[in-house]
Amino acid sequence: MRLLPLMALLAVAACGSPAAVSAPTKVAPAAPAHEGGPAVALDHVLARSRVHAAVLDGLGVFLQHVDVDDHPVMAGGRFHGFRIAALRDADFWAGVDLKPGDVVTAVNGFPIERPEQAQTALESLDVSSELRVAYERDGQARELVYAIDDAR
Repeated sequence: MRLLPLMALLAVAACGSPAAVSAPTKVAPAAPAHEGGPAVALDHVLARSRVHAAVLDGLGVFLQHVDVDDHPVMAGGRFHGFRIAALRDADFWAGVDLKPGDVVTAVNGFPIERPEQAQTALESLDVSSELRVAYERDGQARELVYAIDDAR
């Protein structure tokens, strides 16, 4: 199934949807890239309980909310990422800075080329202190960063 490798990304939307995100503790636009690194914005805090629930729900719950291009994006003959073709249900994606055309390259540092990599990325959220989604928009590296708060 062509959506399978992007399933870990979908946990972002489930965790980042309005019901799961507490009031931002810090709202900041993406910082400019520094020393060749991506622009980073830390603007959401996710409740650990909601992240855990999303991991337990499994990857299939989210498949109805995104389409990716049929073919992965390649660079130098190697896998680079998956281009988002469409995001369905604006409320589901509220607060998540992703849009069609963005190329998702990693979740929590894990590549998402194969289903088992996507599963590992999703499972990492259950013990991680943050959620990081690396992606490119218009050729510029970007990263979504969400703190995961154990007290919530």
